[in-house]
Amino acid sequence: MRRLVLTSIICLIFCAASVHAEPVRGAYPSANVQFLPAFVALEKGFYKREGLDAELISVRSAVTAVQALLGNQIHCIFSVGPQMPSIWEGSDIVLLAQMIGRPTFSMMTTPDIQKVTDLKGKKIGVSFGGSTFAGTKALLEVYKMNPDKDVQYVSIPGSQPKIAAMQQGIIQAALLAPPSDYVALKAGFKRLVNLADVFKDTSFSGLAATGKTIRENPQFVKRMVRAVVRGVIHTRDYPEDAIQTMVKHWSMERDVSVDAYNLVKEALVPVPTEKGVELMAHWQAVALNVQPKRPAREYMDLRFVKEVMAELGQKQ
Repeated sequence: MRRLVLTSIICLIFCAASVHAEPVRGAYPSANVQFLPAFVALEKGFYKREGLDAELISVRSAVTAVQALLGNQIHCIFSVGPQMPSIWEGSDIVLLAQMIGRPTFSMMTTPDIQKVTDLKGKKIGVSFGGSTFAGTKALLEVYKMNPDKDVQYVSIPGSQPKIAAMQQGIIQAALLAPPSDYVALKAGFKRLVNLADVFKDTSFSGLAATGKTIRENPQFVKRMVRAVVRGVIHTRDYPEDAIQTMVKHWSMERDVSVDAYNLVKEALVPVPTEKGVELMAHWQAVALNVQPKRPAREYMDLRFVKEVMAELGQKQ
């Protein structure tokens, strides 16, 4: 009888927690490994542990996601770079934490390309105004090439069309993110360089909310930060759980998931650096041919993530 009563009490507690869970809606652009910690947090119940009923919503357009955030239709976004142009124009959006601290792209090429400088005179598929365009330019600069004169850019939005264009000989290279880079490998193309090995401190994905939300409901924000930080740490420390999350939520084959995880495992860092955010700002500026109007420190608030890291006994 006593056991039955205890079981009933526990059930009531969990049911009450479920009923009173606070809804939180977060937007991400696409099913990409750079957003994996947010999905691991969902799969492992880290949002629920914080009393949050999380809904992760795919919003491909950065402009739409920013408008939804500013209009209070969603509570947060998991990106870092796409909202920067809006921030530079005065939007009150603040970066709170990081998920992936390096680019997730690889430069995939035809087999005859042996080194980055071999791309001189070649055609590279990019999405003008996007991260693939900025990342390609940044990579060429590292290898002392002139990104505006040494190669030809072909506008090809989307990963699968870029692979098809390589197969047809229209282009010889393209930046691709998991799982598309692995598809290209299987198709006989080469991973010339993983950008994560070149740009080792670039804030690529994270957690951002409006300054209004932070001011009006700081405890809600801290709970969201804690859930995401737990997701980053768990993704880093339990690879198999991360791989299974990709298989389950994104219907990825296991070998594709393993390859994707191995590309980002060293980049799972919850606390962004100002330098890393500034580098992502540079990428955005290059892609859009504009100049950043605000320094990164003005739209970063790391109070919560630092508190959470300390509470979890994690080094910062």
